[in-house]
Amino acid sequence: MTAEPTRHPLPISRACPRCAGDILAALRVPHGWRTEQGIEVSGTTEILLCARCDVDDPVTGPIAAFFAVHQVVTDQTVGVLSRLIRRWAENAKAPRLDQAALDAEVDAWYRDDL
Repeated sequence: MTAEPTRHPLPISRACPRCAGDILAALRVPHGWRTEQGIEVSGTTEILLCARCDVDDPVTGPIAAFFAVHQVVTDQTVGVLSRLIRRWAENAKAPRLDQAALDAEVDAWYRDDL
């Protein structure tokens, strides 16, 4: 009798903020900027990998293809996925602060539009 492979379901249960599609994975990376007063602000941000939005990217596309084929990670496929995610993590860059978008969101907040 053969043992049933261990299955590792995806832990991400939220929708992509760009297209409302499925989030396959998330990286938490250091992120920060310097304010106009010269104060360094630091923390972390998440980089999301979407099944739709990131499929054409040469680094994230293979991860999306992996999940399209496999749906879940098993003991037999974890090595392949770990190499793909390691490549993604090595190439991931935190998004730059979009000051105009931040200003627009602050203005919307003050107008009580959020």
